[in-house]
Amino acid sequence: MFGLTFEKLFLVAIIAGVVLGPQRLPVYAHQLARTVRALRDFVESTRGSAEREMGLATSLDLKQYDPRRIMRDALDEPTAPLVTDEIADEARRVRPGQKYLTTGSAAHPRRILIESLPDDDPRRIAAAPVQPGPELDRVTG
Repeated sequence: MFGLTFEKLFLVAIIAGVVLGPQRLPVYAHQLARTVRALRDFVESTRGSAEREMGLATSLDLKQYDPRRIMRDALDEPTAPLVTDEIADEARRVRPGQKYLTTGSAAHPRRILIESLPDDDPRRIAAAPVQPGPELDRVTG
């Protein structure tokens, strides 16, 4: 703080001892200590009253902002189910061979290319074109 090092403070103390003299130095040191203590008490009381008036918590847990803790908590959280009710409902409305999926509200629709969905997505599976098999050939032929 302010670039003060131990050597600089020691030099200031020696200069103060020479300028003030050995008789007045203890009196001024005691007065300086009293002033610093009063200033510290004033700052603490002002901070406490401001926190009470603003409704802030007086103690802040800085450990909650530790990146290691944040990552550990994020990795320990249970993952959401892969197939939600919304995705299952959309998969029921998809027709085989459909290229796009329309989601969102009527005011803000969003088109999603079905091919861009993961291979195991139920909406993509539902949109897969039906391959004619031997059973279909026997019925039509």
